[in-house]
Amino acid sequence: MKKTYFLLFSILLISCSSNFKVIEKPTEYSEIIKCGQIVGANFYENGDCFMCLQNVKRFSPNLEEIKIAEKILRENIRKANYRKINQGNDCPIIHNNLNIYRRQYFGYINEKNEKVIYVTFNKNKLKLIEKIKGFQKDKSDNWKKERESWFDGCSNHWEIKINLTTKSLFELGINGIG
Repeated sequence: MKKTYFLLFSILLISCSSNFKVIEKPTEYSEIIKCGQIVGANFYENGDCFMCLQNVKRFSPNLEEIKIAEKILRENIRKANYRKINQGNDCPIIHNNLNIYRRQYFGYINEKNEKVIYVTFNKNKLKLIEKIKGFQKDKSDNWKKERESWFDGCSNHWEIKINLTTKSLFELGINGIG
C-alpha cells in the first residue's frame, strides 16, 4: 500500500519536470506561474513581503531558480518534516501532500551572499469529505498580490526557506492548531 502511494506521489511530482510558465501577471511586482499541478505567485524584489525579509537584500527569482527550489524541496522535505507537529488527523502530512498547496516565492540574499527563496504554502485543494462538510476554498485573488498571513490552521498553512547555493531547506514553520 505504501509503495502505491509513493508511486502515485512520485508521478505527481514528476509531472513538473518540465518548466514553469507565466500564466498571469496580476501586478507590476508579481506573476502567477504554473508547472503541472504546482501554481504559485512569484514576487519580484520590489514586491511587498509584509512582516518578512526585513533588512535583507532581495532578488527576483527567475523561473529556473524556482524550478531548482522545487526540486530541492521534493528531495529534502521528508527529512526536514520529520517529527514536526500540527499534522495528521484533519491536517495534511506535508511531505505526502505537496501538490495541494499554492505557493508564494520571495527571493533574498543571505549574509553569506547565497540566494535563498522564502516560500509560503497554503492549502488550495479540498478533499471530497471536506467539501461535504462545507469547507470552501479561498477564492480571493489577494494571494497573487501580497504575502498571505494565516493564524492557526495547522499544516494547511506553512512556510520554509530554500537555499539555492547549498541546496538545503531551513526554518520550516507550520501553523498552530487553535
